[in-house]
Amino acid sequence: MSCPKTKLISAYLDNELGPGEKAAFEAHAQGCNRCSQSLEELRSLRAAFSTTQRHQAPYGFATRVMARTRELEKQQSPWHVPLIMRFAEAAVLLVVITVGILAGKVMTNGSSATSTATISSTLSLDMFDATPPGSLGGAYLAMTEVKNEK
Repeated sequence: MSCPKTKLISAYLDNELGPGEKAAFEAHAQGCNRCSQSLEELRSLRAAFSTTQRHQAPYGFATRVMARTRELEKQQSPWHVPLIMRFAEAAVLLVVITVGILAGKVMTNGSSATSTATISSTLSLDMFDATPPGSLGGAYLAMTEVKNEK
């Protein structure tokens, strides 16, 4: 079980809580096993890190990192590539739509209205039930249908 007050532990250890909040958290931690255990774990972790040696970064390290970052940003995407990609995406979309329209015209070209109706009824999904009988969805649809209103 987690305690919502565990998020205050870090602020408590960093002395970021006000006097009232600090006293309230200390009182809570004495009675809450989860908070007191987490508090002790973080205290021991802080103690372990406080005894480690600090190493100095080599001279010019930050400058080299920032220069390399700027260099990588320039290499990643020139300003004109996204614009070209947008035009390519739009062109492909227009080609797909045009092919779909032309294919539909070819499929129905020269057919009479009755054969078009036959094709439409063949492709219809009306033979499937929208909701299984006795389902919650069916009851909702029955309640909201306009023809059932009085």
